[in-house]
Amino acid sequence: MTEDREGSVNFSEYLRIILRGRWIILVCFLLILGSTTYFTYKMEPVFQASTTIMIEDKGRLEQSVFGFAGFMNAQTMIANQVEVLKSRKLANRVLMSLETSPYKENLRLLAEHDRNGRPINHEMRLRRLRESITVEPILDTDIIVVKVTANSSFEASYLANEIASVFYDMNLEISKGEVGEVRKFLESQLDSVKQKLAKSEDALRKYKEENKLVALDEETVKLVEQTAIFRAHLNETQTELHQNKLALQDLKKKHLETKSTLVEDVSNISSPLVVEFQRLIAEKQALIANLIAKSSPGYEIVVDEIEREIDEAKKALAEEAYKIANSGITSIDPLKTSQDLFDQILQADINIKSLKARGEALEKVVGTYESQLEDIPQKNLELIKLIRQAELNEKIFLLRSEKYEESRIAEAGKTANVRIIDTAVPPQRPIRPNKKLNVTLAIFFGLGLGVAISFIIELLDSSIRTVEDLEKMRVNVLGAIPTINPADIARRMKRKGMKLTPEDQALITSKLITNFSPKSPVSEAYRSLRTNILFSNIDTPIKTLVISSSATKEGKSTTVANLAITMSQMGSRVLIVDGDLRRPTIHSLFNMDRQVGLTNALLGTYTLDEVIKPSGIENLDVITAGDIPPNPSELLSSNTMRKVLSLLSERYDLILIDSPPIIAVTDAAVLSTRTDAVLLVVSSGYITRKEVLRAVQLLGNVNANLLGVLLNGLDVKRIYGSYYYYYHYYQYYYYYSAKKKGRRHKEPAEAPPKERSEALET
Repeated sequence: MTEDREGSVNFSEYLRIILRGRWIILVCFLLILGSTTYFTYKMEPVFQASTTIMIEDKGRLEQSVFGFAGFMNAQTMIANQVEVLKSRKLANRVLMSLETSPYKENLRLLAEHDRNGRPINHEMRLRRLRESITVEPILDTDIIVVKVTANSSFEASYLANEIASVFYDMNLEISKGEVGEVRKFLESQLDSVKQKLAKSEDALRKYKEENKLVALDEETVKLVEQTAIFRAHLNETQTELHQNKLALQDLKKKHLETKSTLVEDVSNISSPLVVEFQRLIAEKQALIANLIAKSSPGYEIVVDEIEREIDEAKKALAEEAYKIANSGITSIDPLKTSQDLFDQILQADINIKSLKARGEALEKVVGTYESQLEDIPQKNLELIKLIRQAELNEKIFLLRSEKYEESRIAEAGKTANVRIIDTAVPPQRPIRPNKKLNVTLAIFFGLGLGVAISFIIELLDSSIRTVEDLEKMRVNVLGAIPTINPADIARRMKRKGMKLTPEDQALITSKLITNFSPKSPVSEAYRSLRTNILFSNIDTPIKTLVISSSATKEGKSTTVANLAITMSQMGSRVLIVDGDLRRPTIHSLFNMDRQVGLTNALLGTYTLDEVIKPSGIENLDVITAGDIPPNPSELLSSNTMRKVLSLLSERYDLILIDSPPIIAVTDAAVLSTRTDAVLLVVSSGYITRKEVLRAVQLLGNVNANLLGVLLNGLDVKRIYGSYYYYYHYYQYYYYYSAKKKGRRHKEPAEAPPKERSEALET
């Protein structure tokens, strides 16, 4: 039950803090919401379009000899492609492609000047393009999402599609790189071979015409044909050897960036078994050359069988090389080397060694046939050379043409390992600014900031504002008096059309609310204070009471006057003594002359009867301060003051003494030793906790009887909300208007009592 009550108190405290800081919360809310809305709607929209790309593996993982290396390659393949998409090279090619685009004028990226009129160069465009690209691989897939932001829906989608297209073209170029080099070489050689063929045929024709020769004998023709055939085979072998060397050079270029030693390692792979396989392949190639040279019946079948044996030897050589590489004999590192690249380099090296062996064997055979041709007569020999050269050039041309067509077909068959899954489409809505989200966040942030500032102010504010604050200090709280603003009262009455007489104005200004509106809630608060004072000590009634405060302008004099009026209203004879001999104010509240007062009685220039003045209120008299002395503390601490209070206590039921602030001077502490009790007035929101504690400590130092603390000037509307505020003031106006009606109904110039009452009540 206690916990529930404490939780309710805490909640009420939090609500009070929020109500107190409601204007701060409102200003923060409007400021944050207004500025956010303004900048949100002023901000240029940003659109984002995306395209989806899939990276295809081409089955390299299944063919991998180094399984772990293949796995690592698969893990890094997508990351490599992501970096390519972010690269400067790709962005530069995209810009070059956009320069020739028919939509060039619609692309803000290609604008010549920015918003401020400053020129934009190529580097700035390149940086802006790269900053607008976001590449996100999808987990556990080979798919990459490319996102591009721009200030228009069309530009965002167009740039995304252009990036995907350029990326595809770059990948295709890399895929066709090796075959393309071979095709270019064959294409450059084909024209020269064709020209050589034409020249050789023309030379043969002219020689026959000049020497009246038609043909050679059968044996010589066969010898020439055999020489031409083997020369063609030798040329074909040399061409293939050159193609494999070009392929190996292309593979070297691909490893320049990683500084791999793979080529050297493959070339240096060596073991007895590898050497044996290389020797076997060379012998088989030489045997094929000899079989072709003899052209014995059925030699084609034997050649096919030997070529099959050579293929098996190549496979065995490759397997042995793999084993050597995997065992660590060479410097090949499977964690750093692409398995597919290793396969290609190893195969190219084996082919080069095999072709070298075949070329050496064919050169021997060609040399044998050419030595036989030297024995033919000079005239026939020249014809044979021309025929041989023509046939050789024809065979070379046919072989080159065949190889060129094969390379073209192979190049056309090469495809990129990139596939565009989804092209970008113009987005319907911008990603920035998100108007709904921004406004929603502004609402919550504005309210949160206002509440936070209110709580921070509350945390840093050490002033006393509420009764709860005083109770936390463990002091006896005798009451709380709401604040009354005379100017606000007069303004409201005028707004109601009520005419204020000088008497009304004086009453309002005097703040003697217990006199001119005794039924108001404020008067009731003073009566509650009166009751608490009377019942504070029933056995020993208080006859003299000092009312003081911690600092000036806390309303102690107004409290003295209104408390005295409430005491007199119950029939007690009450006397107010203005003991503030430094800045007296009691005389102004009752519209009296300050001269001839307490100081005169203490100095003996006037008797007590002469300084006591009627207040105009039944059972209430007043002793003003009199002339201001140079030594107030000495007068108040004198024996004369003690005798004066003793004599007055015999004549009055209660004496209320208005004194200076406790902290500022010692007058209040001195008076507290001459009286029965002290009432400390604390102004709400004006004084701090330290000052209140200091005042209590000073009174404790002189053993004063601190009756309790009164919280004065409580701003009910500001602290507790509008409901209490309007309740108090409605009641105040109601009771005040009732009194005014009774006094003014005889005055013909004023409004009728009923109308005046209705005006006040509304």
